[in-house]
Amino acid sequence: MNLNGFIERFERYSVKHKLFKSGEKILVGFSGGADSTALLLALWHLKSKYGYSILTAHVNYSLRGDDSQLDEQFVRKFCFDRNISLVVKNVNIKSNTNVENHAREIRFNYFNSLRKLYKIQKIVLGHNREDQAETLLFRLFRGSGYTGIKGISPITDDIVHPLLSFCREDLVSYLESEGIEWREDLSNKDNTYTRNKIRNQMIPWIKEHLNPNVVTKLYETAEIFSETDDILKSLATRRFLKAQIKHSKNKCVLSSRIIKKTKSVLRYYVYKEAYSRINGDSKDFYHNNFIEIENLLTSDGSKQIFLPNNVFVFKEYDELIFTNIDISKTVNIENEKEITSLRSRFTFEDYRIIMKKLKKMPNKRNLFEDKNVAYIDLDKTSFPIIIRHRKPGDRFYPLGMQHSKKLKDFLIDEKVPKFDRDKVLIFCDQEKIIWLAGHRLDNRVVTSEQTQNILQIRIERMATKKMRAAERVNRK
Repeated sequence: MNLNGFIERFERYSVKHKLFKSGEKILVGFSGGADSTALLLALWHLKSKYGYSILTAHVNYSLRGDDSQLDEQFVRKFCFDRNISLVVKNVNIKSNTNVENHAREIRFNYFNSLRKLYKIQKIVLGHNREDQAETLLFRLFRGSGYTGIKGISPITDDIVHPLLSFCREDLVSYLESEGIEWREDLSNKDNTYTRNKIRNQMIPWIKEHLNPNVVTKLYETAEIFSETDDILKSLATRRFLKAQIKHSKNKCVLSSRIIKKTKSVLRYYVYKEAYSRINGDSKDFYHNNFIEIENLLTSDGSKQIFLPNNVFVFKEYDELIFTNIDISKTVNIENEKEITSLRSRFTFEDYRIIMKKLKKMPNKRNLFEDKNVAYIDLDKTSFPIIIRHRKPGDRFYPLGMQHSKKLKDFLIDEKVPKFDRDKVLIFCDQEKIIWLAGHRLDNRVVTSEQTQNILQIRIERMATKKMRAAERVNRK
C-alpha cells in the first residue's frame, strides 16, 4: 500500500465516522510501533488540509530495559525530524501482577491530564483491525454484554480510533513502501497476558482450522453490533425516561412496573443508564450485573445488591433505586431520649423537635395533612415522653382503628421501605406508643371536642431546615 492509497483510505474512514473537526487540537498516543507510527504519519500529512494541531505523547514504562530506552530515543528522533511536538512520561512499574492494566491506567491518566492542560479536543489511538478482533473476543469471554461485544468504537467521547479498518499487514505495507522504520515491542509475544494469548494463540488456531478470514469477519461483526447498539441505546433511552420517577446526584429511582413491561434486551441498557447516572460512566457495568438486577426485580420483598464502584441497587415495592448511599445501614446516634417535662425544642439524631402546649386546636385548613406535626390530648398521656426507634413486639392502636396492630405489620401495609423502618421515630409514654412520627397517631391519644390541653409536636430534619435557610439567603 503506497502513501496516496493509505492517506485516501484513512481520510475516507475519518470523514465517514466524523472523527475530526477542522482546527481541533489532537493528542496522539505514540509508542513507536508500526500502528502508532502509521497513525502519526497520516495525521501529519493531513495536518495542513484540516488545520488541526498535533501533540504527541509517549509513555516509557521501563519494563523492557534497554529496549524501552531505545523506543523513547526512536520516538524523540521521529518527532524531531518532522517538527512534531512531543511530551514524554517516564514511570517505573514495579508490580508483577496486572501489569497490562496498570500500564493502561497510567497511560490514560496521563493522556487525560494532557487533555485538560492543553485543552485537547481529541485523543487519537492506533488500534487496528486485529485489535478490534481481539477486543471483541476478550469482551465476549468476559461477559461484557450487548454493548461490550461491539468492540472498539471509532469515536467515544473525545477518544478516536482512525485505524480500525486497517489490518496490521496494511500498515506494515504502507511503512515499508515509504521506507519508514518502526519499533517492535517484544512484550507483544509474551503470552502471560490474556490479550496476547488471544492474538498469538487463539486467532492463529481459528485461522488455520475454522476460518482464514476470522479477523475480517470479527471486524464486520463489531460494525454490525455497533450499529445495533446505537439503535437499542436510543430505544432504551426513551424507556428509561418513561420509567424514571426521580433523579438526583446520589439517587436514580425507576418504576419497576414500567421496567417489567420492557423487553429484556432494552432493560440491559436501562440499568446501564441508571448505573451511569450514579457512577459517572458505565464502563464497569457488565452482563453479570444485569443478571443480578434482573433477579432483584423478580424477587419478593425489599432486597439489595452491590455493583462496582460502590453503586447500590435496592428494590422497594414498585421502585428500583440506584444510589451511591448505602441506605440499608441505619446509623442511630442515640438509642432513645427521655423528655421529663414540656420543653420547647430539642434535638434527637438529625431531627429538631418542637413541643407546644395549646388550649385549642389551630384554626387552619388541611390541618392534618402535615405528617410531621401531631396534635395529642395531653391529658391522655403523661411525662416522661420517650423518643426511640421500633422494638420487637411493638403494637399500637392506629388512628381510625379500634384494635391494636403490630408495628411491623403497619409499616409493611403502609409500604414503608424496609431500609427506612428502623429509622422511623416513635413517641411513647410509660404505657403506650402515642405517635408513629410521620405516619399515624395512636387512637388512644387523639383529640376531641372535650380535649382541654393539647400537645403539639413538630419534627423537622435539620438538613431540611438549613436548606430552606440557604434558599431564603439566595432569594435576598
